[in-house]
Amino acid sequence: LPSVKNKKNKNNYNSVYTYTMTLPQTTLISAISKDYVPSLLNSAIVPLAANAIAERGAFSLALSGGSLASFLSSLEAAFEAAQVAPKFECWHVILADERCVAKDHEDSNLGSLENVLFSKIPSIPSSQIHGINQEKIEESSAAVALDYAKKVASTVEKTGGQLDLAVLGFGPDGHTCSLFPDHVMLKEETLWVSSLDDSPKPPPSRISLTLPFLNQLTRHVIFCGAGGSKSPILQAVFSKVESEQEVSNGKKYAITVKSPPPYPCAMVLPDSKDTENTVTWVVDADAMKDLTIISS
Repeated sequence: LPSVKNKKNKNNYNSVYTYTMTLPQTTLISAISKDYVPSLLNSAIVPLAANAIAERGAFSLALSGGSLASFLSSLEAAFEAAQVAPKFECWHVILADERCVAKDHEDSNLGSLENVLFSKIPSIPSSQIHGINQEKIEESSAAVALDYAKKVASTVEKTGGQLDLAVLGFGPDGHTCSLFPDHVMLKEETLWVSSLDDSPKPPPSRISLTLPFLNQLTRHVIFCGAGGSKSPILQAVFSKVESEQEVSNGKKYAITVKSPPPYPCAMVLPDSKDTENTVTWVVDADAMKDLTIISS
C-alpha cells in the first residue's frame, strides 16, 4: 500500500498528524451570492488544469461529493469563457472520499458526480474516472481502501507522482473528505487512503484520502462551501482576513489559517515537493457574514 514518510515537528496539533511544512499561499474568494459560487470555483480550476496539461500532459483531480457536484456543473462553460481548451481527454479523476455503498445508491459520491457532472462532460473517458471496487465492499471498508490506494497511486504516476488538485467541501462541523473532528483517522501518518466504520454521519463505512496524502502529495487544494452554517467554521479557521480585492461577482482576500488548526479542513495545508502550493477557499456572502476583515 502506498505510503508517505511522516515528518513530525514539535507542534502537537491536538495530537493529530503533523509535520514540518512551508505554509501554502492561501486565498479566500467570496461570491456576492450562492448563485455565483460555481463561476468563481470553476474559474479557479481552469488555469490549474491548463498549466498541468501544458507541463505534464495530464491533469489529476480529486473530488468530494455532496453539494460540490452541483457547483461544478458549469465547469465546461468556465473553460469556454476563458477561451481555454479543457482537453478533458487528459483528465484523471479520483474520489477524495467515498461511502462504501453501491454506485447506484443515493449515498454514493461517484453516483452523484456522474449524474450531475460527468454526464455533462462525456469527453472525460470513463476509464479515467476512478471509483471504488464494488466487489470489495462485501469484504470490508479496509479492503476497499487498500484496493483504492492502488488506483490513486496509478493516477498520480501520470502527473509526476503528485495530485494536481483536490476540490473539497467542508461541513458545519469542520470535516472535509471523511476526515472528522477528533477521529482516529486524523492520526494516520503514512497511508494514502484509509477507512472508517464509525463515521459520525451516515453511512458509517467510508474511505478517504488522508492528511499525509493531501499535505505531502497534493499540489493545490480548493475548498468550496456556501451558506450561513459555514460561517462559524471560517471564523474559527482564519486568524486574519485582509487585502480585499474586487473580482467579477465577488471579492478576493489574503488569509492566514490559525495554528494549530482547529478543524480537519484547516489541517489540509499542502506542502508537496518542488511545487508552489496553494489553498483557495471559495464561499458565498452568507458564509462570510461574521468574518472580521482587516483593511490593508
